[in-house]
Amino acid sequence: MDFIAGGPEAGRWLVVESAQYLKPLRAAYPNAAITAVTRFEEIAKLAEFRELDIAWHILDYRREELPFAEESFDYAVAESCLEEAFQPYESMMDISRKLTDVGVLYTSYGNIRYHGVLAQLREGIFPVRQQHLYAKSEVVRLLDDTLYKEIDFLPGQQDDDFSAGDAWEAQGFDNFSHDLSTSCWLVEAKRSTAAVANLKSLYDKETRKQLARLIHRIEYDVEAEKNLAELKRFCEENMIFDEYLADFIQEICVRPLKLTEYLART
Repeated sequence: MDFIAGGPEAGRWLVVESAQYLKPLRAAYPNAAITAVTRFEEIAKLAEFRELDIAWHILDYRREELPFAEESFDYAVAESCLEEAFQPYESMMDISRKLTDVGVLYTSYGNIRYHGVLAQLREGIFPVRQQHLYAKSEVVRLLDDTLYKEIDFLPGQQDDDFSAGDAWEAQGFDNFSHDLSTSCWLVEAKRSTAAVANLKSLYDKETRKQLARLIHRIEYDVEAEKNLAELKRFCEENMIFDEYLADFIQEICVRPLKLTEYLART
């Protein structure tokens, strides 16, 4: 919940095997539509959830695809999916596709670089069997591959005393952000960068698609004069202001400065 601000917005939330967050989520977002997925039917029947207006789906996400259309949700909470999924890439991709193109995922993972794990490995002990552990670089790679563009981390469980991690650092282990003293990292992964998300929030997908088509045709000199006139008409019709157009060009064009200068001249 450290990532989540709360407010009156009526966002669509997908909560996958993370029932402990349903009450704080409902308190933070009283107008949100919350859908919960669990493989444990008894959880959906608990009295503490009866008044929360939750849409329940009983299924095992590790074995089945989520039964929702693409872009059905604005946010997803899947605290244990990275650690418990049978096929982490497929499960994270499935959740990613259920989010909008500006959607956000909240998850976590156990850190294989935690000094306690390293000390056991040094002794030839590794008691983890069904649970997946990760290093931060591998989580970034997995989320990059499953279409997330911006990833932030917060320590979920971190030692109060960093001395044990510092001792491993002294032996040559990298210890950025006290990684060696952190047993669990919390993750916020966004489908779009902040700049692109701002662009996408102002106009619908079809409007942005048409705008991009016109801009690319002008950029590559395909009937430039005709498409320039069409771009002017389209911007006036859809109330697309100059600053938005300039930012949009900056994000989608190979040579944004050249096109911006060309538009300014014409």
